[in-house]
Amino acid sequence: MTRTRTLRLAAAALTTAAALTLTACGGSDGSGAKTSGKADTSATGGQEQGQEQGQSEDPGQTDAAQTASSAKNGKADKGTCTSANVKVEAKAVQSPINHMLLVVTNTSKAPCHAYNFPFVRFDADQATAGVVEESRPQAVTTLAPGKSAYAAVITSAADGSGGAGREAKKLAVSFQGKDGNGSIGDQVSVALPGGKVHVDDSARVTYWQSEQSAALTW
Repeated sequence: MTRTRTLRLAAAALTTAAALTLTACGGSDGSGAKTSGKADTSATGGQEQGQEQGQSEDPGQTDAAQTASSAKNGKADKGTCTSANVKVEAKAVQSPINHMLLVVTNTSKAPCHAYNFPFVRFDADQATAGVVEESRPQAVTTLAPGKSAYAAVITSAADGSGGAGREAKKLAVSFQGKDGNGSIGDQVSVALPGGKVHVDDSARVTYWQSEQSAALTW
């Protein structure tokens, strides 16, 4: 009798010890599945890593938006003279020699600004004519409705330093925007005085001027 009671007490002690051992190892979540602090930490770490990855994508999206915004800078600002609101003519002049005058007239009902200088291209030339930097005006040339601005084109060098040259039969003119980063609007085909003009490698153009005499100074 005493022996049986002793065995029962020993069995109970072993059961209690086993339960304590399971609790120390992580215990039970009540559903029979073991829980682990390590597994919980990994799950939290994965969420944090996902958040960090999400944050790293934001700058890329911002850059893309900025790029899209920058791509719009080539468009004309309101009030800029372009092929949409002006007409362009090329006129012959008696003096100075080897010069031609570009006349741009505002055909709209609002003022427009003729920024910098026109891009002038003869025939199918890959490059446009150079610019006379000394002709840069102190202020932007503004055209009221119906008014004109002027730019001189030095078609060839009087001393022959521009090479043999050729007879050009086509002229194309483009406008610049306020930022001066390339042309804006459509290119305008302009009839040459007499249908052709002699040009050489020294061909240059002045900045837009408010007076014809100022454009022909160079």
